[in-house]
Amino acid sequence: MHKKIKLNIRFVGNEVVCAKSPAKCCKRCANKNNCEEIEVHYNPFAKKDIEECFKNDERNR
Repeated sequence: MHKKIKLNIRFVGNEVVCAKSPAKCCKRCANKNNCEEIEVHYNPFAKKDIEECFKNDERNR
């Protein structure tokens, strides 16, 4: 099941410095004119699946 969210994302160079939901968090932001609005589609995972993924991370070996 795919889910979709809208995010206002602000970049400085190649780095994301802010990523927030435009509906609530960005109303008082002074930098919102410098943001890109992006619609993200993703597959949600259960918490146990995410934790298992981190346990098996290659960096831990």
